[in-house]
Amino acid sequence: MTGPQRRLRPEYYGVPGGENMLLLPGGSMRYFSVREAARLQTFPDDYFFPGVWSENMRQLGNAVPVTLGEIIANHLRRKLTSAGESQHGR
Repeated sequence: MTGPQRRLRPEYYGVPGGENMLLLPGGSMRYFSVREAARLQTFPDDYFFPGVWSENMRQLGNAVPVTLGEIIANHLRRKLTSAGESQHGR
């Protein structure tokens, strides 16, 4: 993979080897902050994550990105609404 690492994996939170880390110019690496990981998962900036970094990263790695969840929910709502209307003769 070329360029910075930008994915979250719940089973590797905090384990050296590239997961949840960002390769910086010059070759150094650092872990994503909880806020950076939340932004990757499209959580709003005011969303509060209680607890320790490793638990937050595990939860974020398991999370469905907020924007993806909204897209799927809106699609399902439209499908269910149209199915309900056709069943009731509307």
